[in-house]
Amino acid sequence: MHIPPASFRVTPYGEVDAKALDSLRQNFEIAQLLNVVDQLDACLAEIGGVDNIRDDFLRLHDMAMTLLECSPLTVATSDVDSIWEEAMSLQEDISTLRSCLQAGSELLSSLAALAPD
Repeated sequence: MHIPPASFRVTPYGEVDAKALDSLRQNFEIAQLLNVVDQLDACLAEIGGVDNIRDDFLRLHDMAMTLLECSPLTVATSDVDSIWEEAMSLQEDISTLRSCLQAGSELLSSLAALAPD
């Protein structure tokens, strides 16, 4: 009776697909994970960090409340550009962050492929 080899391997970090593991061992550069960390750090430094994006959204919310709902002014006009310039700046920051995260996500797909059938 022929027993086929197991399609998975037991590792200290759970069962993994045996073929995917063999492939990654031959083709995956582990240092890429550290490169993603460096790229993410640089990206976050460029945009002022995640807290900066959060604060920008809150400031835009306050500005929109004043503009669209006629709420009292809560953001000093001397502290900001026009609402559309603030929105465009935030869009640019999000695009920068999205590009960094997309690169990380693509790298992670190789490791996610270790999931056993």
